[in-house]
Amino acid sequence: MYIVIIGAGGIGKRLTELALKDGNHNVIVIDKNQEACEEIARKYDAVAINADATQEETLEESEVKKADVLVATTNDDATNLMVISLAKNKGVKNLVSVVNQEESKPMYMEKGVKMIKSPNIVMAEHLYKSIKHPNVEEYMNVGKYAEIFRIPISDNSKHSGKTIKKLGLPKKSLIVAIERDHKFIIPTENVQLFSGDKVTVLAHKDQVDKVAELFLE
Repeated sequence: MYIVIIGAGGIGKRLTELALKDGNHNVIVIDKNQEACEEIARKYDAVAINADATQEETLEESEVKKADVLVATTNDDATNLMVISLAKNKGVKNLVSVVNQEESKPMYMEKGVKMIKSPNIVMAEHLYKSIKHPNVEEYMNVGKYAEIFRIPISDNSKHSGKTIKKLGLPKKSLIVAIERDHKFIIPTENVQLFSGDKVTVLAHKDQVDKVAELFLE
């Protein structure tokens, strides 16, 4: 696969590393920062172009027409959108970008871009959820309307020994997995929960608070 990455910052470097570890990909990284490009070229088997990706000649130098995918990783939506537009005009079909501001989403959508939330936004959301629900360990959004999260069953939980059927889960929520003594259980409604279990729940976003409160009992 021929991958063009715009931005040699933290995201771009990590993405380069993952792509090269995963398989025999050709990776081109473009960034205006000379030191960042030199680091990419020194550490990884990738071509680093020290230039402005919003300039058409820079993308031509990277042979972007041959790219299977272009990924924009900068922290500036204007830059990402400009590069995406140029790449799209040159026939790149798979376009992926970090989205730094919520108000920029419609512009990315117009261009048919696969959008990834900025790590800063994701981290802030996770931190807020950790403050709001300290008993919940991990979160992952499932589209716009649902979340998957993991909750441990505490030693003094009144739910220890109950079956899932008798737990009283709110509507639009479902226990999809249980971790117990290094084992992974895909449960039915008659499976019992015990202290020390870690329960993975799929729930509609408007039910997350109710599920978290239930497991505090």
